[in-house]
Amino acid sequence: MASERQVTANRINARKSTGPKTRAGRQRIRTNAYRHGLAAVFNRESRAEIEIIARELAGDTTNPIILQHARDAAYAVFVLARIKVLRIAWVQRAYELGTVEFPPKSAIRKSFFAFLEGKAGLMALPFQTMPPEGPERLSEAIHRALTQLANLDRYEARAVALRNRAFRVLVSLQGKN
Repeated sequence: MASERQVTANRINARKSTGPKTRAGRQRIRTNAYRHGLAAVFNRESRAEIEIIARELAGDTTNPIILQHARDAAYAVFVLARIKVLRIAWVQRAYELGTVEFPPKSAIRKSFFAFLEGKAGLMALPFQTMPPEGPERLSEAIHRALTQLANLDRYEARAVALRNRAFRVLVSLQGKN
């Protein structure tokens, strides 16, 4: 059993780890899934595809609990497929452009004005610093996209956990029927 002091410390720590407090902070994290492209799962065509996969997983059952777990599993499978496509797209973009993201306008503007004033040369574009075609370029592209790829790990882990949990429940419920 936890002591009164430990309970108090746990409560204080829990209050600290509840996410952003300010309106700007909450607004910033609201768009995480959009930034990664995972929010596109919620369009009508995707929902129809998810429903088809769910019906295949559930079989001919009309049990709403089984159907809901089948929908959860289908959603997770769909998200995992989307993550796989995003990983490939980001590496391909880094391979072709030398970066996953465009440099901020302020950096381009500062470089341009510094060039006009004769203080420095123009900022090197990312693709100009990439090795020539071949394995070295692919390696560099993966290295440059690594940060974005690592950001997907949390979404992927969550989808894998949802899929596995839903499949376990589906197997146990369908085994009882």
